[in-house]
Amino acid sequence: MIFRRWLEKLAGSNTLYYPGCVTHYALPEIEGRYEALLRQAGVDFIMLPGETLCCGSPVKRAGYLADFETLKAKNLEVFARFSVRRIITNCPGCYHTLKHDYGLETYHVTQVLADRLPGGEQATSSPSITYHDPCHLGRWSGIYDEPRRLLAEAGWTVTELPDNREQSLCCGAGGGVKANFPELANAIARQRLALVENGRLCTACPLCYAHFKENADGVEVLELSQALALGPGEEGTR
Repeated sequence: MIFRRWLEKLAGSNTLYYPGCVTHYALPEIEGRYEALLRQAGVDFIMLPGETLCCGSPVKRAGYLADFETLKAKNLEVFARFSVRRIITNCPGCYHTLKHDYGLETYHVTQVLADRLPGGEQATSSPSITYHDPCHLGRWSGIYDEPRRLLAEAGWTVTELPDNREQSLCCGAGGGVKANFPELANAIARQRLALVENGRLCTACPLCYAHFKENADGVEVLELSQALALGPGEEGTR
């Protein structure tokens, strides 16, 4: 098995875990949890040494297309240097950008982890958690079931917001709104949080998580890795 893995690497088929800027620089604890979860799931992956370059998603969405192409070229050069052929990321924006704008074989971490779970039904008597569908992961990428399945497998009873899945509302931070219109962004987040009836919200996007947490008033906000790593029996340690 070890020999075969080394042959894979020599043949140029490394799988890279790419946390993205928000996770790596602002929320490194999330990066550490996903590294641990991937290892527990038996996923063989590498991490890039040194600084993490932005995938360019925010730059492109803001309309700076030439700057995006510059970032893309730099990243592709780094990926080629380390023989990266597959990418796993926990950032929905990175996932969509690397998969569709770069054309690389890319997986969101929920797809990888859910693929390694046994089949089963959602718990019905466990503590409940409300799930928010991030824009880039949900409407942009069609990934809805995997995060919910992971939460259920971790022991949570997943409840829904009134607007969910394809109809999910934005957290308010995306598309440059947080940077350019912070008061509007915060108002959108508070409006969304007011719909949480069980006092606990979970999302699989680091930007959504940070934005919701900043605006939470009486609502416990969890990033998916936190909910998976701790489970409902460890609420007091968050």
